Amino acid sequence: MLINVDLTKLNAKNIIILANNQQVAAFKKTFTIQHGNTQLPIILSWKHYLLHTWHQINPNSNLRFINQIESRYLIKQSIQKLGQKTNNNLLDEVIKNYNYCTNYLVNLSELYRSKIYSSKLFSIWINAYHNTKSSLDLIDLQDLPRLIIKTKISITKPHIYGFKTLTPQQQLLFDIIGYQQISAINTHNVSYLTFDTVTSEIFEAAKWAKTHFDINPNKSIAIVNPRPNDIQYHLSSIFDQVFGDLLNEIEEKSYTIPLGLRLNQYPIIQDLLSILTLSTQIQHNKIKSTLFNQVITCVYVFGYQKERSDRNLLKNQVLSLLTDKFNLDKINKILSKCPILKTIIYNIKCRQSTDNTLESHLLAFNNTLKIWGFATDRNLSNTEYQIFKKYLETSLELNRLSSYHNKVSTQSAIKKLNNLTTQIIFQAKASKTNIQILSVSEAHGLYFDEAWILGMTNQFLPTRLKIPHFITYDISTRHHIPNTDYKLIATDAKNTLKSLNSIAGKVIFSYAVVTHLGSKQLPSPLVKFDPSINTSHIQKIFPIALESINDTNTSHLKKTQIKSGVRVLKDQMACAFKGFVHRLNIPNFDAPHIGINRLEQGYIIHNTLQYIYQKITSKKQLLALNTKELDSLILNTIKAALRHYPSSSFKKIEKLRLFRLIHSFIAVDKLREDFYILKTEQSITINIANLEFKIRLDRLDQMNNGDKIIFDYKTNSTSIYNWCDTDINKPQLPIYAITNNVQGAAFIELTSRKINFKGLSENSDSLPKQSKYKGKCQSWNKQIKIWQHTLNTASFDFQNGIAAVLPNKNACDYCKFYLFCRVKK
Repeated sequence: MLINVDLTKLNAKNIIILANNQQVAAFKKTFTIQHGNTQLPIILSWKHYLLHTWHQINPNSNLRFINQIESRYLIKQSIQKLGQKTNNNLLDEVIKNYNYCTNYLVNLSELYRSKIYSSKLFSIWINAYHNTKSSLDLIDLQDLPRLIIKTKISITKPHIYGFKTLTPQQQLLFDIIGYQQISAINTHNVSYLTFDTVTSEIFEAAKWAKTHFDINPNKSIAIVNPRPNDIQYHLSSIFDQVFGDLLNEIEEKSYTIPLGLRLNQYPIIQDLLSILTLSTQIQHNKIKSTLFNQVITCVYVFGYQKERSDRNLLKNQVLSLLTDKFNLDKINKILSKCPILKTIIYNIKCRQSTDNTLESHLLAFNNTLKIWGFATDRNLSNTEYQIFKKYLETSLELNRLSSYHNKVSTQSAIKKLNNLTTQIIFQAKASKTNIQILSVSEAHGLYFDEAWILGMTNQFLPTRLKIPHFITYDISTRHHIPNTDYKLIATDAKNTLKSLNSIAGKVIFSYAVVTHLGSKQLPSPLVKFDPSINTSHIQKIFPIALESINDTNTSHLKKTQIKSGVRVLKDQMACAFKGFVHRLNIPNFDAPHIGINRLEQGYIIHNTLQYIYQKITSKKQLLALNTKELDSLILNTIKAALRHYPSSSFKKIEKLRLFRLIHSFIAVDKLREDFYILKTEQSITINIANLEFKIRLDRLDQMNNGDKIIFDYKTNSTSIYNWCDTDINKPQLPIYAITNNVQGAAFIELTSRKINFKGLSENSDSLPKQSKYKGKCQSWNKQIKIWQHTLNTASFDFQNGIAAVLPNKNACDYCKFYLFCRVKK
C-alpha cells in the first residue's frame, strides 16, 4: 500500500498533512522507498496536525483539550439541562451537525434566525455546550483551527495530500498559513464486468485476489467495497471460503478487512460488564437467574475449567427454581460443590456497594474483576488480548468524567462504563498482508498494483441527496455541505470516480444485477458497463457415475445385553432402520420445559401408586380404609412422590390433580374381583431369543381364581388392538407375558375423563368388564404363541443387523432419528 507521488524533492524539514492515518502509513512507506534510510519529514493526519500545531504555539496554555468522548458527554449534558431527553441516535446526529457547522463555517446565529424550530433548538444546545467549555477552560478538536488562526504566529508552510475536497475551514486555515499541494499521478487502465448476483461478483473478486496472491504474494491488491454496512460480513465470509481462512483469527487471515464492532459487542467485554452487574446483585442478595447462569458458566471466570461440570449443574438448579430472581440461600447446598466459585461469591458479598465518585468506582471495578479472577487462568487469544487492552484504556475515561459528577451509585457507574464501551469502534490489528479490503474513503489517495471496485451501482455513484437534520436546506447549500445539492453531488461523484480510476495500475469496476437479498439494481450512469453478464465464474457440471451399495444389513450384534430393550424391539418391528439406530448409542436429551412435563407426571403417578400399593396389598385392605384414612394415605404418598420438586404453583396444581385422579382410580379398583398385589414397580431381567435387557413391572396381581394378571399404568388413551397386529406397538406387557407364567395382561388408563382397564386374559372374570371387540386378538394361549414368534423375529432381526428403511404406518411419527433416516431421500 503506497501513494502514487514523486516525493524526491521533499526532505526531513518539511511538514506533510494527510487526510487520514492510512495515508500517513502509505506516505511513510513511499517516502522510505524513494529516499532510502533518510530521516522522515513530519508526517501527520489532519487531526494530529491541529494538535501538534496548537501545542507548538501554545505550550503553556491554560485551556485543556478534551477528546471526543468527553466532548460527547458535555454535549449530552448541555442538551439534558435544557430539558431534552437524549439517546445515542440523537447525540450522533447532533455531533454530526456540529461538525458540519464548524467545518463549513456555519454560524449558529444563522440557524437561530432560520425560524425552523429544530435548527433554533440545535443552536441553543450547541451554544450551551460552548458556554460549558468556556466556563471550564476547555477546547475540542473543532475549536483548534479557529484558535490557530487567531494566534497570528508564523507557522511553517505545510505540504498537503489526500484531501478529495478541502472544507471551507481547512481552506481558510491553509490560505492564511500557506500550503503546497502534492498531486497524485493519474492513471487510467480500467475494465468493466457485469455479474448476475452480488454473491457471484464477490466470489469472482475473491478468486481473482487469490490467483494474484498465489502467483506473487508481494503484489499489493485492493478490493474496494462502497457499501461496508450492507455486505461486509457477506464479503468476509466468501473471502474466508476462497482463502481457507474460516477458522483463522483476524491476525492470521490472508487479507485485511475493516470489521470493527462497538467494544461492548465483543463477548469478552459483555461478560466483563455482566460480572460487574452480577456483583452488585450479589451484594444486595437480589440475583437475576439469567445473569447468574451467564456469569457462572463464563470461561473468563477463575476455576471454570476445573469446576465446569458442577457449575453447569448449578445452572440447572437455578433454572429449576422457576423464578426470575432469587437469593443465595436457595443455592447454598449445591454451591458447596463449586468451592472456587463459592469463595468468589462470598468475597463479593462481603464488599459494600456504596455511592462514590466515578474514579473510586473504577478502582472498585478493577478489584471486583480481580476477585472473580477475570481472564487469569485462561490464555487469551491475540484478538481477546487486544480487546481487553482497549477496554482498560477506555475505562480510564471514567476518571475524566469524574470531575463532572458528585457521588453516584454502582449501577449508575456501570451504566456509564457501558456507554463508554458503546462509543468505541474497535478492530483487532490484522496481519501485514498485501490484500486489503477497504471502503471508498479508506482507499482514497492510496495506490496499489491492482484493484477491484465492487458495487458500482447507481446507489453508490452518484450518491443520494442528504440534508442534515438540524441545518436548513438553504443554509446547507449556501455553505456547500456535501450531498445537499445535485451540483455538489455530481462534482463529488466525478472526483470519486477520478480517484478510483487512479487507485492502481490496473483497475476492475464491477456491478451485479441482483443484490444478495434478491432485489434488482442498476449500474452507475457514470460508468459504461457491457450489458452481457460475465459467466467465467460458472463451472460446467459433469455427471458422475452412481455406485450402488447394500445398506439394509450391518454386522451381527456381539454384545447381547442391551439397554431399553422394550423400545429397541418396538422400533425394530416398526422400522428396521429405527431399531438399528439404537446400536449407535446416541444420547437422549430432554427438551427444556417450564413446570412439570408429561414424562415427569408419569413418573410421579407411578411412584405415588407404588407407595400406596406397597402399604395396601389386597382389595380387602383397600375396602377397610375409611374416607379420612384413605385421604391421608393418598396425600402422604403424593407428598413423598413430589418431595424432590421445588415449591411452585405447578407443584400445587399437580398435587390437586393427582389427589382427584387417584381417588377416582381407587374407587374403580374397589369394584374389581378380589385380588392380592404380588409385586409393584419391580425391575426384572428378560431374555428374548438370547437378547437380554431389563424391564420394569408396574404391578402384578393374583386373583381369587389363581390367575396372575400384569398391569401397566398409562396416563393417556391406549388400545390393545396394536398388540395383535403384525407389529406390536406397545410390547412391554406381551414381553413380560411370554417370559413369565401369567394368565392376563392389561393397561390401566388413568385419565381425568375416565379410568379404564383394557387387556386380555385367559379367564374373562379376571379383568373388569370391557369391550368384547378385540380386533385380531386370539384367545390368551394362542396369542402368547403369536407374541412369542413376533418378538423372537424382531430380536433375531436386531441381532443380525437388519436395517432396511421400511417404516410401517406410524413409525415416522415423533421419530427422533429423522436426521439419520433416508426414507424421504
